[in-house]
Amino acid sequence: MRSRVPRPELRSQRPGCVTRLALLLSALAIAGQVNGAGTIGAPRPAVLRDVEGYAIASCLARQDRPYLMDQGDAWASVIVQRMKGDVNVLAGLAEQVQAESARGRMAVIRDEANPGKDKMLPVLYCSEIIDRPTVRAAIEKAVAALAPSYGRE
Repeated sequence: MRSRVPRPELRSQRPGCVTRLALLLSALAIAGQVNGAGTIGAPRPAVLRDVEGYAIASCLARQDRPYLMDQGDAWASVIVQRMKGDVNVLAGLAEQVQAESARGRMAVIRDEANPGKDKMLPVLYCSEIIDRPTVRAAIEKAVAALAPSYGRE
């Protein structure tokens, strides 16, 4: 015969606490579905890929290292050549990337090869610039303007 292990009481010490927690967790789960967290692993629409890529490429082209500038410029050129719709739509996005870059929020870590020195991480910075609120708003505006040209890709 199995002995019964006493179970802890499931009721909260504060009435309604469990209900509020359940509502909060439900709201977070729904928000995750609304903001795209439920699409992890799904391919991005071509228009979003091109517009986000252009923002990152524009950031790289503004860096002070010649190799990054060249790669950013080449990447942006490829996007402009293959994109559909009015290329002038990207001007507002380029302005926002420039404004965000001017704020000087470059990612930095300690350089293990040179103790006491910092190492700038421009590739990380540029890859994350698309998540800055002003840049994201410009991306969404450009995507909305270009989406009809891309159709259902």
